[in-house]
Amino acid sequence: MGTLSYIKNFIKDRDVAAITPSSSYLVKRVCRWINFDAPCTIVEYGPGDGVFSRYIARNMHPDSSLVLIENNDGFVEDLRSLEEQYEQVTVVHDRAENVQSIMDSLGLEAADYFLSGIPFSFLDDDIKDDLLQDTFDGLYDDGKFLVYQNYNHMEKPLRRHFKHVEKEYVLINIPPMFAYEARKQ
Repeated sequence: MGTLSYIKNFIKDRDVAAITPSSSYLVKRVCRWINFDAPCTIVEYGPGDGVFSRYIARNMHPDSSLVLIENNDGFVEDLRSLEEQYEQVTVVHDRAENVQSIMDSLGLEAADYFLSGIPFSFLDDDIKDDLLQDTFDGLYDDGKFLVYQNYNHMEKPLRRHFKHVEKEYVLINIPPMFAYEARKQ
């Protein structure tokens, strides 16, 4: 899916915050916080057309699993090809706010990583806080929440839930992004 499709989804769906796919540079910068050498469970909120998802699926350990939670009909349709190509990938047509029930329905006790580019700035404060708490609760003790956002608005909310938060500004992306690594312990 190219920029034109992203723009169409941006116009039609208020939950889509990007008009272009993430750059390969941003993907590599954020994914460097994932240990691809060990089996793990990764849950991605709002994968869009799957730029991060494809990179993760190609690089993850054969015994890992990747759960993609996407609400946009067009993006879900695109992600189905990834699910067909990699047996470790599961696409769930739902909202990130339902992560607890999604994980329960998939029989997942917890995840090693959550990854998100959903526009947290579009969420009401209560929904954002609940989702951050559900993410924290859904991680193993040594788990991480990896977030990338257009604006530097996530540092304080992340610090309310996570013990360690690191942030970087990634210029090589349109638009530039703030990337956060929030560690449970």
